[in-house]
Amino acid sequence: MSTMKTLEILDLYDMETRKLTVAEMASKLNQPQSSVYRHVRMLKEKGYLMDDHEGSYKLGYKFLKFSKIVSMDTNITVVSYPYMQQLTKNIGETSLLMVYSDLHAICLAAVNSSESIKVSAEVGQIFPLYGGASSKSLLAFLNETIVNELFEKGMVKKHTDKTILDINELKQDLLEIKKRGYAFSSGEIDQGVISYGVPIYNYNNKIIASLSIVGPMARLLEKNEEEILRELEVTRDKIQEFL
Repeated sequence: MSTMKTLEILDLYDMETRKLTVAEMASKLNQPQSSVYRHVRMLKEKGYLMDDHEGSYKLGYKFLKFSKIVSMDTNITVVSYPYMQQLTKNIGETSLLMVYSDLHAICLAAVNSSESIKVSAEVGQIFPLYGGASSKSLLAFLNETIVNELFEKGMVKKHTDKTILDINELKQDLLEIKKRGYAFSSGEIDQGVISYGVPIYNYNNKIIASLSIVGPMARLLEKNEEEILRELEVTRDKIQEFL
């Protein structure tokens, strides 16, 4: 299959066809399954397709980099955004909605602070999965094999002196996050940045995203941690009512 055929795999998806097995793709394209699978594997590795763990593939979050249409058509984004706006207004700092995709955390929605000095993010921005509360409030509640894979593939890099580079130390940190139900980080990925994050679950009690507050250390240290966590949890609970 040529590059054109790879693009034809993506063209099979539309509003009515959101999931496809390799066999279905091969049938529609009149191509051998083995050939189709090689391209599907490459698309999955690059984040353009995601495995639903039931034998089918759907479009990946990588497309958020190219278009906000995917974001606006995602139910959790539509549900979350107004609550995130209120959260940012109440706390005065940037709020982020993050999802897991192929060993990374991806920003699905962001409401940036109105402060002149702030931490900003964009829809589709990719973040390390192993550092920062926005990401670790996802990672702590995912399968532990993902942590192993991050280290096996050499993806864990030093960003600051506070980045956790030891696998056992990271696993212990994630265990503590899981026990207390929220993540906190200070300067793990970017110096001078503090963040708090909580997991978001769907009706099956499966983690699907994280909600976080991020801001400059100098300002967040002056704010009440209990109030920040309470606002995060209340906002998360409101979002979960619709999932």
